[in-house]
Amino acid sequence: MNALVSVLSIVGGWLFTAVLVTASLVLHEWAHVFAVKFMGGKVEKISVFPLGLMAKVRGLENLHAWERYVIYAAGPIANLAISLWALGVSRISYTGVGWLDELAFYSLVIGIFNLTPALPLDGGRIALQFLGNRIGLLRANRIIILLGVIVSYFFLGLGIVQVILFPFNISLLMAAIFIKWKNKSIATELEAAFYRAMEGKNHQDRARNLPVIEIEIPSDTQIKQALERLAGDYFITFLVDGHRHIREQQLIHHVFTRGISGTIGDVSQLKLTQQSARIS
Repeated sequence: MNALVSVLSIVGGWLFTAVLVTASLVLHEWAHVFAVKFMGGKVEKISVFPLGLMAKVRGLENLHAWERYVIYAAGPIANLAISLWALGVSRISYTGVGWLDELAFYSLVIGIFNLTPALPLDGGRIALQFLGNRIGLLRANRIIILLGVIVSYFFLGLGIVQVILFPFNISLLMAAIFIKWKNKSIATELEAAFYRAMEGKNHQDRARNLPVIEIEIPSDTQIKQALERLAGDYFITFLVDGHRHIREQQLIHHVFTRGISGTIGDVSQLKLTQQSARIS
């Protein structure tokens, strides 16, 4: 009888922990959903996966950089707020409330974990946008993919230690597998996101407020290298051989019509589309 009570107590503790973790994950994701809708993006669907929830959104490329930062940070901020609230209420009671202390702990852990600089976590998206506006989106993509591989192996090592110390806890192993699995297909997704970001800059309300940076390059610069200079939150005008200007819209148009082979000198002075011309 005592053994049965012990087993039921352990199972009940696991279930209660699962409820607290699930609550933290749901509130985390709904904070993202609220931020997306508030900033003007659209939520297509919310998917469930072993480590929690994930919202599929669109229209973020039409938003300003600070609006995307708010969206990416909304989940971890919500976790921090929940943690502080639960801890504060627990401490008001003087003796403490056990389940509130647990909620504070798990919510804080989830928030910190999501700030890890690896996709598809929030920290990875923040890092990608930050790096993309400093070294170019395509270069940032490669760095973030590499970080994802490093982080996945780091969590794998920690997960092995975790299983040795706590045989029934495989959360870090699941995190490692998930990040590694997502990074296998992330390169194609990031390339598509790059071209959506380039198109998003032409959004009429946004384009008027974006700065333009002039970069001087020789005419024998490969088109692939020129593309790597493009960022999501400012326009680039290439000064070729010190006398010829090529706007990034012309470069993108050339890539779509003639491919990425060749040099920047091959980009013809094609008339910009009506949408691009409105940026003038």
